[in-house]
Parts: sequence; C-alpha cells; structure tokens
Amino acid sequence: MPNMVDPYFAKSVIFICEDDTNGTMGIIVNKPISQMKIISSGIKNKIFEDIINESEKFFFGGPVGLNEACIVQKNTGRSDDFAEKIELSTDLDLIQEILFNEETPKDTKLIFGHAAWEKNQLQEEIERGDWLIQEYSDSIFKSSPKDLWNELIHMFGLDNYGFVGTSGIS
Repeated sequence: MPNMVDPYFAKSVIFICEDDTNGTMGIIVNKPISQMKIISSGIKNKIFEDIINESEKFFFGGPVGLNEACIVQKNTGRSDDFAEKIELSTDLDLIQEILFNEETPKDTKLIFGHAAWEKNQLQEEIERGDWLIQEYSDSIFKSSPKDLWNELIHMFGLDNYGFVGTSGIS
C-alpha cells in the first residue's frame, strides 16, 4: 500500500509463490538490488557481492534468504510451475547467463531473497487493508521496475497522492 513505511515493502510488487497451511512465500519483483540498502546479505564472496550491488539486472526479492537466487520468468514449461503464466527456476546455466552476459534474457529476472509470512499473517494484513491484491500481469516483465508499482495501483483507480497514510478497509 502507499502508506507502507518499511523500506523492504514500501511500493513493493510481490508475486506470491506459495500459500499453504505453513505460511506464505513471495518474491518482490520491482526492486533492483542496487537501489536497496541491504545491511547483511549473507553473500560471502566480496567480488560477487559488489557485482550484484552495482547492477540493475539483479532484483531484491525480500529480506529472507538473500544469499539464495532464483529466476522468475514467463512460463516456458522447463521448470516447476507456480502458476500458468510464470515459473521459478534455479537453473545454474541461466543464472550464469544473466550474471555474465550484457543482456538479460527476455522476460526473465534474477532475484535474490524472498518475503515470508507465518501462517495466516498475510491474510490478516490483507484483511486489515495493508495490501492490494492483483491477478498476474505481464507488466512485471514489460514495465520498468521504477514504474511498475504505480501502473498496478492505477488498475485499482488509485494514485500515489490521494492517501492519508493509514491502512484500512472502507
């Protein structure tokens, strides 16, 4: 929501990957790591950490497991499907291609970390009005990370300026 002040989640677009009786796991898809102030990423290799922090190609998926990478891409049928339109992969060849080639493969994002909620925690936050829920949109690949959040809230008829700073349900 526009009033979210936590720097990890403020203006975050999160793709929910798993929601079951144990809790919820999602990946933030609109925040390049280079724009985030991450205190302790858990990455042991300083050179690798510098490469990641200086690039706009790599994304911050959330504050949990920052030393773990996954690829979010349009569904190609090659990996474990989380939905009909998107999939996650830990394909090492594709991760290396993204890391070391100038261009990132089309409709692909390399993301470090994820967001996690305990059982029922996210549902309670949604009921409190802390989050807006949107069906999948391929805007997560087509729009710039900087513009994605604004584009999606406009789908609700909202803008960034008409908020009072507290969540709730009307």
